[in-house]
Amino acid sequence: MAYEVIRVEFRTELHARWSVFFDHLRVPWAYEPVTFYDSQGSPRTPAFWLPEQRMWFTAEVEAPVWWGRFAMAAEGSDHWHEGWGEEAGRCLPVEVPEEWQGLTLLSEGPFFPDDEQIVDTWGRPDPWAGPWRFHEVSGMHTYCDSPYQWTMCPQCGSFGAEFCGYAERLRCGCLDDREHSKVAGGGDKRLLAAYRAAQLEQWHDDDYNNPYATVLWPTVREALVQQPGAAAAAEKCVGECRSVAEQMRRELCQPDPGESEGLETLCSACPGFVCGQCGEQPAPALDVPCRTCEPVVLLTENQVRQRINWKVEKLSAATGMEGRRVNGIVNDSIGEKRRSRVSLAKLGTALANVERWLEDLSSMPTGLPAPSAEDLDKLHGAELRKLLTTYVGPLAGALRDPSPSSSGS
Repeated sequence: MAYEVIRVEFRTELHARWSVFFDHLRVPWAYEPVTFYDSQGSPRTPAFWLPEQRMWFTAEVEAPVWWGRFAMAAEGSDHWHEGWGEEAGRCLPVEVPEEWQGLTLLSEGPFFPDDEQIVDTWGRPDPWAGPWRFHEVSGMHTYCDSPYQWTMCPQCGSFGAEFCGYAERLRCGCLDDREHSKVAGGGDKRLLAAYRAAQLEQWHDDDYNNPYATVLWPTVREALVQQPGAAAAAEKCVGECRSVAEQMRRELCQPDPGESEGLETLCSACPGFVCGQCGEQPAPALDVPCRTCEPVVLLTENQVRQRINWKVEKLSAATGMEGRRVNGIVNDSIGEKRRSRVSLAKLGTALANVERWLEDLSSMPTGLPAPSAEDLDKLHGAELRKLLTTYVGPLAGALRDPSPSSSGS
């Protein structure tokens, strides 16, 4: 399946970094998918919705004063927690429908650069001295508890957030509370790699006098998505998504019953599709939901390069070719001599190529120039035999068939 380049706009650079963190871990997310309102109609928009974990997550340098009231409603609590302070207590209640309720997580402060895991005197990972140790509260707030940290199960790789990052509390249930007490999964190597990947992304010129100068700047991420039509849907969208059927209903003109199904997914504002689930976001194709209703993981440039290199190694092992030669074939397939400074779109093409070749080794080019008919007429005996061997060897390796003897030709 082909990869497409999409652009995602974030309100702050801090949010963009956390999106890279989730993508690195293959955790689907939706950015600001819905706005809630308090009793006087004031908007409240949390940053991230993680559908697989049913969590709301926001990261701000300073906690929004309304967050406590939102967290109370999102977690379904009917008791106001005084720990949010007097100013937050004066905020009006927020209404959160049941389908959007879940755990709420607030990370207060800049994206932290520390990615080391410290062990305690018993040789166990110490949750108080892990990657959050330079953070103001050593973790995240739920509505009425802290500190919470991202954690991963060491057995199945389940991802979530638990008190102090204790992995035995994850829903997967792989770890027994009595046998595996206080497993500090917040220092899992996979999490540390994701923190590091998010920290290394660059979108703005750094201000070396103030490393956090750009943390609140609006930021646009370019990334790859394996979803045909996603780029065109985003480009065509004019921000007024509404199906043709819905537009007809608003104009008091009911669509014909036989045509209504198709009209429910055709956008009335642009030559594209609208999501059949929410009716409010652009869809990449007919009967395909938008990235808000069913989020898909995005790939950063570094991730794409890593995947290509990893799959080149697999191709080299499968075909018996040297890695250098396989890399040359990959570069030839995108019309480049090297991949050091190629565009994200070309990297996506290269990744799609190597994935296709791994599925069908016979579709992989040999990387050798095809001789012309005139050149072949000039070859005789040993020269022709040598040329045949040059082509048959790599092909036989790719097909895993024994190479025929050139002496019998």
